[in-house]
Amino acid sequence: MRLRLSALIVCLICGATSVAWGQAGMTSASAPSLESMSYGVQGVNPHNGPVGAKLGEGTLLHAALGADVGYDSNVFYSQNPTSATVAHVTPALDLSNGERDGSVPDGVYYDLAASLVYREYLSGGDAVRSQRAFNPSVGGLLRLSSRQTLSLSLADNFARAEDPPYSQGAPMIIHDYNIASLELKLAPGGGRIQLVARYNNVLNLYEGNARDQSNMGNEGVLDLSWRWLPKTAFFMQVAQGVVTYLNSDSTGVTSYPFRAMAGLRGLLTEKLALNLGAGYTNAFYASGGSNPSGFGNVILVGEILYNMSLTSKAGLGYRHDFQNSPFVGNFYDLDAVYGALRELIGGRVATAAYARFENRVYHGGAQLATRGRTDQVVMAGLTADYMIQRIFYIGVGYTLTLARTNNTDVATNGGTDYTKHVVVARVGVVY
Repeated sequence: MRLRLSALIVCLICGATSVAWGQAGMTSASAPSLESMSYGVQGVNPHNGPVGAKLGEGTLLHAALGADVGYDSNVFYSQNPTSATVAHVTPALDLSNGERDGSVPDGVYYDLAASLVYREYLSGGDAVRSQRAFNPSVGGLLRLSSRQTLSLSLADNFARAEDPPYSQGAPMIIHDYNIASLELKLAPGGGRIQLVARYNNVLNLYEGNARDQSNMGNEGVLDLSWRWLPKTAFFMQVAQGVVTYLNSDSTGVTSYPFRAMAGLRGLLTEKLALNLGAGYTNAFYASGGSNPSGFGNVILVGEILYNMSLTSKAGLGYRHDFQNSPFVGNFYDLDAVYGALRELIGGRVATAAYARFENRVYHGGAQLATRGRTDQVVMAGLTADYMIQRIFYIGVGYTLTLARTNNTDVATNGGTDYTKHVVVARVGVVY
């Protein structure tokens, strides 16, 4: 029981990477579990908490409340940093018909979750204190299944991020993000062959000066896998999408991103897992935009995960791909190296470390017609949490965000060099 309780220790946001020049990709290119870990922990998650309140037959409510206070070395992501004391308060709820041990029922399964991160700067001038924000997120999943051979899933997740701008006096960077999906999974004959068909709708809404770049992505994904070992499978995946901009004044260009990939995924041994894939990708911009070419048309994913013991897990990965870019050019070629480590000590102390390096080479667009732009981004963090009794925890966390760019014209091309450190101490309860 101690192992499971400690693994459920939840963390508050220690810091956030500015979202001004980024856009979440279509889900066929979204992060697998290891890559998601390399972005760091994002808020309180009470799912499968240690206790929970029974609201009826098969209905379990989990709740969490966390708070932290710490130091932010660079509130405005600037070359000339402004530091401040920062605090977060995060309540969260999760309602489902799953069990406390994480198992889910056959037939009908549902999970509804909501959280709210309140950020307050406790020092600094009016420009800093005005960056207080409420960042909510809500999500839901409904799955209808039959003995794990056939399942239909509907899901929707919404998040709102209000992030400080790159300079004092500028408006906040506000991004509303919603992803909805419909998935059909078929696994006949014991699951040796599995077919997944999925439709995704991704909505990116920006406010203020960035509103013209609001966009919507629609995507169809077909994934076929064959399990040639008990827990190892070959897979083939094809995805076709369309990205359109919602404002007629937008400088964004409609695109039809395509990806085709094949590879190997699953456990090779009881402790070693691999996720290997390679394939072809292209953006197919409708007009006025260059497309990926050469090595830019190659998608590569390589990950290795090693479970050293029941209480220790480590992973290392690499991804080469492209991402649509609504603010700088049309897209950027991405090379990312990332890793994560989780360790449980004495059944009560949960520690985690993650790091991620990205090299982004931007292409297309009028602002890049005569001069390209290359950015390097580093994200890293450390956390340690101690579980008290069954539901209380105390902990510390540190995050680093570092960006370097060859861009020298912020007004025309956006972005700047900056380094951001955030250190916090936190307390919380998970029920």
